[in-house]
Formats: sequence, structure tokens, C-alpha cells
Amino acid sequence: MNIGLGIRELGVSAEMDNSTKRYVVISNILSIIIAAFTIVVGIAGVSFFGTISSVKLAFVFALIFSFPLLFNQLGYTNASRLFLSLVVSAASVLLSIVDKLDYQLLEEFQYFEFRLMLICAGLVPFIVFKLSEKKYLFLSLLFNILCLLLYDPIHNFFNVGYYQLGFIGPNYSFLNFMVLACFSIMVGGSYFLKASYEGYENDNETLIQKLSDQAKEVVDTNVLISEQRAILAKENTQLNKELIEKNNQLVLTNDQLIQHNNDLQQFSYTVSHNLRGPVASLLGIANLVDENELNEQNKTLFRHLQKSVVTLDATIKDLGNIIDIRNAISKVKQRIHLQAEVDQVLILLQNEINQHQIEVLTDVQVSEAIYSVKAMVNSILYNLISNAIKYRSTDRESMISITAYKKNQLIVIEVSDNGLGIDLAQNKEKLFGLYKRFHTHVDGKGLGLFLVKLQAESLGGKVEIESKEGAGSTFRVWISNAADPGHQVIMDKEWGQLYFDAPRNTGVVVWKRALLVDEFQDFFHRCKEFGNAQQCPNWIVEIRQGTKAEKKDEEYDRVRMQFANEMKRTSLKRMGYVIAPANEPPNFEHYKEQLTAFYQGRIKFFETLDEAQQWIQDEVNAEMELTEKRTV
Repeated sequence: MNIGLGIRELGVSAEMDNSTKRYVVISNILSIIIAAFTIVVGIAGVSFFGTISSVKLAFVFALIFSFPLLFNQLGYTNASRLFLSLVVSAASVLLSIVDKLDYQLLEEFQYFEFRLMLICAGLVPFIVFKLSEKKYLFLSLLFNILCLLLYDPIHNFFNVGYYQLGFIGPNYSFLNFMVLACFSIMVGGSYFLKASYEGYENDNETLIQKLSDQAKEVVDTNVLISEQRAILAKENTQLNKELIEKNNQLVLTNDQLIQHNNDLQQFSYTVSHNLRGPVASLLGIANLVDENELNEQNKTLFRHLQKSVVTLDATIKDLGNIIDIRNAISKVKQRIHLQAEVDQVLILLQNEINQHQIEVLTDVQVSEAIYSVKAMVNSILYNLISNAIKYRSTDRESMISITAYKKNQLIVIEVSDNGLGIDLAQNKEKLFGLYKRFHTHVDGKGLGLFLVKLQAESLGGKVEIESKEGAGSTFRVWISNAADPGHQVIMDKEWGQLYFDAPRNTGVVVWKRALLVDEFQDFFHRCKEFGNAQQCPNWIVEIRQGTKAEKKDEEYDRVRMQFANEMKRTSLKRMGYVIAPANEPPNFEHYKEQLTAFYQGRIKFFETLDEAQQWIQDEVNAEMELTEKRTV
């Protein structure tokens, strides 16, 4: 294995960039493969034809094919690759001539087999050269083409031409056209494949650089957030009106930071998935490298590289874990009014609607609230309506109809238009495919319908389409209405539970026993993630057993204050604190006074969960009545 590795690395130096090293190694390997293949062919020739001149010459060329190894070792890496690109074609022509000079029984096939070798030789330049090395690529391909074009004239010069040796095939001359056509197709395909490969390679390098820049930005953002938390933790419990107003401003700032973190989360999702394969490959390759073959300088560089790859792999795994938590939270069902969602999407698209003078008709027959994933419903409406606007017809006044109704215990959302339409007979199978587009005259990625189908199926439904090219389309999306949204578990451990009560728009935290510090930290992070994602205004904290950690009271109190401050700076409007008299700690009345002051009266204490839920329900109903009076 060490000998093979040494031959592969002939001519490779530490000063070379990675790309040049790779092509030098490739030329060494290809030289060995061609030489070995030629030896095998020579041995087969001896067994079939004896020691004729062409067979002897094959063994000579097997030696010649190994010359690039010597050139690379001497430092002539460009000359070695050019030599390898040219000698295969030259050997094919020379062997073909000698084979016909030394024949006993000549067959027509002997005029075809060496042409196949010439066609295959056209691949060698693309294997050993980059596209940017145009001079060498051009010289190699030009020589290959000349060998193909002059194949018959060279044979005629040595009096071994096809017709000179008595063959009478009338269509033999047409063979040159077929050979050139095959050569052109193979060379053209190789060029575009090479261009695509090198393009993806450049994109990966750019992506890695962006990841590095983005990681630095995440660190800077986290430092800023930590500094703001430290400032908020020092706030006095007796905040006056001015401090409350400033706190509201900080809440707004925090919302912007949360949105920014959500954007980073989406970026992390893309990176963590797209880089898993390449990073796994890098780890595998690193494990195959024999450090004993490296000099001291390269050993140091290799260890740094290995450490960086392991760190990157760990980072991607961490991002994946965060994404898994996000995905669990994003499936929480919320109270939704379809008419409000339609109105919100139309407001977002109002400029386009006005600009193109589109008539929009709405008929939302579902007046009561439904329970579903709000972000997904909003995304479905936005994608369907924006597509109807984007693919409108310029031959008539545009019209979009939006309808919603119940059918078979499901909610149906229909979006119809009189736009360009789609040829379903031709495109139905790929209609909802990723990156599939059917009208290329407008901007688009072909992602909208894929997302609509994916989200509808995630919501327990499906998508149907009726369309006629030139007449318009109707998309019909079926989604389920959650039957029991009152207890959606976000996290459930033996020491605590977090769930969401959608009808009351309330997050419920249950302490099953006294929490240790690490348990409370885990609980705190889950609640914070959920609060950031849902912007939940109502919370209930139920203490079933114990209120303090068993050890590390100071550290526990620090985490508890951090949790309380985070809860306070979210969209919190009211909090119900549920604890039975038997679980009350000493000096609980003093503790209640502290909490009441800290939350500025937004907290209330109860002995049972039912009492807390009823209080929140009454408060929400009162808010709704006040809003309706103001509207009137």
C-alpha cells in the first residue's frame, strides 16, 4: 500500500495548490492504468496471435505509457500530462499500421478496433487537465482529431489502406463521419460534464467561505444578545413608568433579533444538510491518510486540517439538533381565522394586484376558527395567490377567485385564475416536483408548488389541480382541522412537561418534581425556543412537587432569574402560577409579593390548574369584547 501511495504521489510537492496536486496524482494513476491495460492486451495477443510485431510493439508502448511518472518526478508536470494525452492517440495509429503489415489473415474489424481506441483517447485530456488550461486541452484534442481524420491517408501511405488490401465495402468511407460524430458527442459531453463539476467545486468553496463569515456573524450576534440579557437581569423590580416604556422598546428590538436568528436558523438548516455528505467524505479521506508518509511540516498541516474537519462536523451536528427542536415547535397547531389569513396575504400582495389591475374575489365560508399550523396555511395561500398573479395572461383582464369551505371534515381552500394555465397531459407527473417550472418568461425557482404540496400533506391533506393551457387554473388544497388542540406536547420528561393549549393561546409549564440545575436549564431553553417561535401571550406554571434545586442554590437562582427575565421580555400578558398549599415553601407570601412586583401585576396565583385556565379564558374574552367595542 505504501509503494502504491508513493507512486501516486510522484511529482507532488508541498508548494502546489490542492487542484494541481490532484491532477498530478490523476495523471500518475492514469499512466499506470493504461500501461497495465496495454500489458494485459499484449499478453492476450501473444496467446491468440503469437509474438507478432504488433504484439511486441504493445509491450514497448506499455513502457512508454509509464514515462509520465518519470516526467512528474522530474518536475515536468505539464509535459507529462500533455505527453499522456498525445501518446495514446499516436500509439493507436502506429499499432494499427504495424498490425496490418504483420498480418497472416486480415479482417475488416481490424480497421474499426483502433478507431475505438482513438475515440476513447479523446477522454484523456479532460481527465488530466482543468478547463482553464486551454492551451494543453486544445493541443491534445487537435492531435486526436487529426489522428482520426488522417487515419485512412496514413494507412494508404504505408500501402495498408482498406481498399489497398482488397476489401470492397462500399460504405466504408461513411465510417469516418460516424467516428467523428461519436468523437464529437463524447468530447462535447465530457466538456459540459467537466464544466459542471468545476462549477460545483467553485460553488462549494464559496459556500464554505460564506459559512465561515456567517458563523462569525452568529458569534457577534450572540455576544450582543448576552450583553443585553446581562443588562436586563439587573433591572429593579420596582420599575417606574418610564422604565416600562423602555422595556417595551427592548421587546421590539428583541423581536427583530429573533427574526434575524430565525433567518440564521434557515441558513443553518441548508448548511447542515448540504454539507453533511462532503464533511463525511473529508473525515473518511482523512482517516485513510498515512501520517508516516508525510514530512513534519505536512504532518502539522494535516493535523490542523483534521481538527478543523472534526470541529466542522460537530458544528453541523449541533445545528441539526437545533433544527430538530425547531421542527417540533413549528408543528404546533394554533387558532386561525381563514378570512384574516386571506386578508393578510392580499395586503402583502396589494401592490402587485393594483399594478396589474387584477380583480380579486373572496368567498370564505368558514367563519369559525380552525386549528392548524398558521405559518404553513399562510405560506400555502401566499404561494397560490402570488403564482396566480405571476402567471396571469396579458390577453385579457386578470381575475383571481379565493374560496374556502368545509367538506368531509376537512377544510378546502381553492384559488382559481384565468391566467396562462398548464398543459396537464404533458406536465401532470412533474407538476409538484422540486425546481420544476412551466413558464420561463417570468422569474421563479419552481419551488412554490412543491412547498404547497409538502405543507398540505404535512397538515394531513392533499392538493388537486384543474387547468387548461391558455384558459387558467384552479388549485384545491385540503387540510385537516385539529380535533383536540388543547394539549400539544412540546417536551415531556420525567421531571417536567411543556405543552401548548391552542384554544386559550397558552403555554403550560409543569414541574413534576424539584429540578436540578441542568434540568432547569434544559427546561428554560425549551420554553425560550417555544416562546420565540409562537409569541405566546399567556403562560401557566404548575408546581406539582418541590420548588428548589437539591444542590447548587446560587447557580439555580441565577438560571431561575434568567428564565424569569426571558419570560418577562417576551410577549407575556399574563401568567398563572399554580401551586397547592401543601407544596408551598416557607415564606411563600413574601415570594408572591416579589413575583407580583417583578412582573408588574401580570402574574396571579391559584391552587388548581382549572382556576388558572378559567382566569386566562375570562381575561381573553374581556379583551375580545373590548376590541369589538372599539371596532364598532
